[in-house]
Amino acid sequence: MGLVHPPRRAGRIGLYDISHQRRLQLIARLQDRGYSLAGIGDPLAAWRGGDALTDILGLEPDQLVHVDEPGAPATLDQLTTLLPSLVPDRLDDLAATGVVEACGPDRYCIPSPSLLQLAVDALDAGLDPDAVVGLLATFGAAADSVTAAVLDALSQVPSEANESAVAGLVGRGRGLLAHGLGRLTLHRIGRAVGATDDDTPAQLTRRLTTRTRRPAVPPRKKTRL
Repeated sequence: MGLVHPPRRAGRIGLYDISHQRRLQLIARLQDRGYSLAGIGDPLAAWRGGDALTDILGLEPDQLVHVDEPGAPATLDQLTTLLPSLVPDRLDDLAATGVVEACGPDRYCIPSPSLLQLAVDALDAGLDPDAVVGLLATFGAAADSVTAAVLDALSQVPSEANESAVAGLVGRGRGLLAHGLGRLTLHRIGRAVGATDDDTPAQLTRRLTTRTRRPAVPPRKKTRL
């Protein structure tokens, strides 16, 4: 399934190193939290090409595909290198989305490096900075709504509930929530553009980028009474 990269070859001998051990540990953690092997492969494959954050912030791709994705510290210079069309001029707008948080003098925290990488990729693909900020703001608002709903639901767990079952809900539920929301979103996007299971990556890209756009509606002329 391609979840573990091939070993380095020395003649007929395959040599495995610490990176293979870390990958197997990651796969085991993800399985413990409810991920299928097929589901694990998607984010691993997506991160093979995302080098910007790994180079600049010193994070390994394997750190950015599981529920315990580490928050990353960043300086203003690092953010400027990653997002020159947004930082420093629109740093406040970026911070308002929640993707970047100020956490000290010339020190910023990145709660989800994955979303920051998504912004980098979107800008590299030619999206307008306003559109990228708007997209990130939508993600932030959706996260706030999900947070409120989850906390409200958990507050309704009866006090006499089985402690082990509640612990399982909280522990395994974190992974299921993170993975499930992402998969559901991708499913909805695919359905919106008519994607099928038989689409190749190139066909899916064409569906997503050449969909019919609504024509601009001309402004109404004011009628003088």
